[in-house]
Amino acid sequence: MRTGFAYLLLLAGLISGASAVSYTIGVDNLTDGSSFWISRQSANMSFDLSGSVEGEIAPIAVTPAGRVLSPYHSARADLDVNDVRLKERTAALEGTFSSEELISLKSDASASVNRTYFKPAGSDVWTMTLEENWPVRLNASRTVDYLGKMINDRDRAGNNGDAVGSSFLYNTDLSRERDVALRLERLNATVIFTNDTIVSADVFVTRSTVYETASHSTGIADLRYRQTDSRGDVINLGEERYSGTYDITRRVEMELVYVNETNETDWLSCCVGGCSDLDPCSLLPEGGAGVFDCVCS
Repeated sequence: MRTGFAYLLLLAGLISGASAVSYTIGVDNLTDGSSFWISRQSANMSFDLSGSVEGEIAPIAVTPAGRVLSPYHSARADLDVNDVRLKERTAALEGTFSSEELISLKSDASASVNRTYFKPAGSDVWTMTLEENWPVRLNASRTVDYLGKMINDRDRAGNNGDAVGSSFLYNTDLSRERDVALRLERLNATVIFTNDTIVSADVFVTRSTVYETASHSTGIADLRYRQTDSRGDVINLGEERYSGTYDITRRVEMELVYVNETNETDWLSCCVGGCSDLDPCSLLPEGGAGVFDCVCS
């Protein structure tokens, strides 16, 4: 009979030239095929951008013979540090266009990533914990004013599973202001597994997301948000669509905070250490028949 069914792997890399760091940590269970893996990448870096544009998107002659270049404006931005993300896309046809933008990004990946393994004596239950302290700060503000044939303007902010964004499509008259503040503090993961299976895997990313926009649109406006829990399940979801002429204001705030609190009467204390010195009645949840099916004596 085999006794070591759990297979653990740690992989860490450092790219010193760009002050970038990454790691991959996981658990594969060879008995039932269950697995849990996490990969992260960050860097010691800062980025600041400020800019503005104002003008007419208009045809221009590009050859002596009078060949005319069809006018358009396009712009894109992609930022992604340790799963703190910002994406922007803009495309506009002939018209009057102005925009201002400020972006400030700072990340710190100098701290070591710590992992621990714990198995109580006489038990086959392992607990792996992971602690990562690679904070990221991202602030971005943007304004757009357009009057013309058509403009599409889209953005999306993401923060370790949470996301919020807006899409303004086929607008002939669009003005909007948008502010984003994304904060990543740290990551704590807890994986509980036995020789037979992975019992649970929770990834607690302490983070906050603030997204605020005010707009006047004359086309289609799509507004969406999503919030996830420690197991990646969607717990809050919203989708709205407006077609026509609208003035829309919106503010979305999302936060998840990990608090490391150990309950001395948790299921491991019951199942492994015994609970003869505890009052069983104080352990029973309302309407429950037992403490996670543990047998105390």
